[in-house]
Amino acid sequence: MRKRITVITGVIAGIVAAAAVFGAVATRPAQALPSSSYKGACSNCHSATATGSVSAVPSKTTLAAGEKYTVSVTIPFTNTGNYGARIDDAGGTAKAYGGAQSGSPVVVNMTAPAAAGTYTYTAWGVRSTSSSSSGQAGSTTYQVTVQSSGGGGGATTDTVPPTALAQAAASVKKGKTATLRYRIDDPAPNLGTATATITIKNAKGVVVKTLKLTAKPVNTPQKATFKARMKKGKYTFSVTAVDAAGNPSTNVSFKKLTVK
Repeated sequence: MRKRITVITGVIAGIVAAAAVFGAVATRPAQALPSSSYKGACSNCHSATATGSVSAVPSKTTLAAGEKYTVSVTIPFTNTGNYGARIDDAGGTAKAYGGAQSGSPVVVNMTAPAAAGTYTYTAWGVRSTSSSSSGQAGSTTYQVTVQSSGGGGGATTDTVPPTALAQAAASVKKGKTATLRYRIDDPAPNLGTATATITIKNAKGVVVKTLKLTAKPVNTPQKATFKARMKKGKYTFSVTAVDAAGNPSTNVSFKKLTVK
């Protein structure tokens, strides 16, 4: 009987500990969460892989600068447990967190940016229980538009796509650090930054590496580095980008990369 009581006590303690972990994540300020990924920030509440489809519906899609709004995030789990949602900006930085709530949808409180433009956000969902049935749902995106404050000067909304440029060919010894130089040009009005993705292909056109970079200032030279562990040979790298207003680049720009 004593052994049975000990086992039951251990299970209860585990449930309490799991609830405490989820509660700590749910109350942590958004800016303190790592910007790498939802799973990385909240690993205690996740299964190994993301499953299911998430939907995210903002209470308003046209907003004034700094206006408060909410996002209803529906998470595709039916079992009991705590539900939470996180919303990231286009650069992958956590902007707000909603949880722990007892069911889906989860309502997340958001604040519109101060600058006019169209913004794209990613919404993630999770359900946490004390068992292995905890899991991360997939993600989805939504957009809101912040209106210009007016004043007779005309609209200042950023709707023009940026131009992504691969700036110079590169050469590197196998196993060493390669440096790829690029630039994202974005005409005014803009929100100051853009997020670039560099895609590396071999001579057959097969993608061998993808670099998803953090948001960087536009209209200025930038560089990305990585360890060149691929086979020796000739490659190309291309650059695409999404500006801070959510406009994707539409041009194609690439340069040669040689691994010696």
